[in-house]
Amino acid sequence: MKNQRSILFVCTGNVFRSVAAAGCFKKYLADNNITGWEVGSAGIVADPEVVDPTVLETLSELGIDALAHQQRRLTREMLGNYDAVVGMAENHTAFIKEHFNYAHAVLFNDLAVGEQTSIWDVEDEVPDHLHNRPAVEDKLRRTVQYIHDKTPEVYKNASERFYLFSDFVDGRVTHRNGYPFITLYETPHSLAFMSLDIPYKEDGHILVIPKKRYVELPDIPANVLSDILGAIKKVGNAITSNHGGYNVLLNNGRDAGQYMMHAHFHVIPRRPDDGIRIEFWKHPKVSIEEFIQLNNTLKQLIG
Repeated sequence: MKNQRSILFVCTGNVFRSVAAAGCFKKYLADNNITGWEVGSAGIVADPEVVDPTVLETLSELGIDALAHQQRRLTREMLGNYDAVVGMAENHTAFIKEHFNYAHAVLFNDLAVGEQTSIWDVEDEVPDHLHNRPAVEDKLRRTVQYIHDKTPEVYKNASERFYLFSDFVDGRVTHRNGYPFITLYETPHSLAFMSLDIPYKEDGHILVIPKKRYVELPDIPANVLSDILGAIKKVGNAITSNHGGYNVLLNNGRDAGQYMMHAHFHVIPRRPDDGIRIEFWKHPKVSIEEFIQLNNTLKQLIG
């Protein structure tokens, strides 16, 4: 599986949302003659349950046969077998992080519409679901249709966020809008190239990445990280030949603004009047006691 691109959709029971997402993704691949993907689904609970007939019927109307679907309960091994893990709701990504110490799962809606929002289950939206079958069927149909309609964006953004830099390493693609991908510097484990996002009044913005895809800084082996830092130093030395300095920036994790699921370092050339404000942020005044407490808390966490 690791030789392919792979994506795993996760919900609660693995009989509704993740089944629809995996089925729609497979159909999109088939309809567009896209090969080289492994697509799966699983549930964080997955108690024995059958797929609702309305889900099967709606998928069938969309050209997707899920009659042979077999429930799977999510395991740590599964998480290691897929590159992209997609939770259908926030409680799924939270469960994956808490129970498996896996922090790289993304939300379906993050890929689909760029929002940290959930696709809710039936009981979340239909309070009287045990006695209101028409409302349940309406919810099931709307959700399956929504997942189907958003699948092209999920494919596009998963391909970019998880694999674009790997494509650069393999020499297969250009930047978006036809800009050429040009290697500026290469080491055994790293690659440096120009980003399209060039700051105003500046003449560069370089990304340095590990050739192998690691999602976050803690995932990068020490020898690879050392190699990357050497590349950053090399690029930085070139920048300082005609700049006063440069910033090195790593967005580690979604809350820190990480969009690409491939760790990367930004190297940004600087001049006194470039207008870039990386180093400024609002901060409250803290008391001496609060400052000491923050230090003690961090020391305990660091260990």
